[in-house]
Amino acid sequence: MTGNKSETVRATETSMAVLSALETLGGAATLTEICSSVEFAKSTVYKHLRTLEEGGLVVVRDDTFHIGLRCLELGGIAQREGGIYEVAKPEVRRMAVETGELANLMVEERGYGIYVHTASGDRAVTLDTGLGKRVHLHKTAVGKALLSSMADERIDAIVDEHGLPAETDNTITDRESLFDELETIREKGVAYDEEERVDGTGCIGVPVDTGDRREAAISITAPIHRLTAGDTQQRIIEMVKQTANVIEVNLAHE
Repeated sequence: MTGNKSETVRATETSMAVLSALETLGGAATLTEICSSVEFAKSTVYKHLRTLEEGGLVVVRDDTFHIGLRCLELGGIAQREGGIYEVAKPEVRRMAVETGELANLMVEERGYGIYVHTASGDRAVTLDTGLGKRVHLHKTAVGKALLSSMADERIDAIVDEHGLPAETDNTITDRESLFDELETIREKGVAYDEEERVDGTGCIGVPVDTGDRREAAISITAPIHRLTAGDTQQRIIEMVKQTANVIEVNLAHE
């Protein structure tokens, strides 16, 4: 899943740890706050922050270190890699407008699900699914949809590396149960999240066949009571499936 540890550079690892600590602290923190989050000397942290500042990845304002907009620039390049984002974006937005809910596009990277685009309808819930948010794949419908498009050997490798940590009382934490659910998803072509990542919230996800590009999936997220009311669930399932098909056709003819 990851590169050979012997091939990594210790100084770069330290810089990444410092940058990750700054991210965890909300993207802005003092030197003292960052030092409390990492196991490095204050002088070491300061030198790495200044190096990151030189590269534009960190900026300093009023003795507080902030994530730099250079990260946004790099993230935008990563977001557009493979062409999936450009093709899927208008279709994801359409889902959000027509349902009034939160619509998502996710890709897999290093065994995690990464939200590369979200769009909010006029009554969408507010969740931490902004650009670049990384989540365990087994906790969400869109993540399970991604897993369903992978070979079992790859899923096993992801579980071996990242485990199946619980987010709520409903999160799948058993490997056998996960594989049983993925088989059902493959049969029905749709994945469900019933309060498995956020209490009170559900999700309906569908994998997107991207050909030889990276795995992707789309979903609609909504309060569980709205998602399961009347014929709403079936209507959303049909919409998400149709949207996935449109994206697939457009990718094939891009």
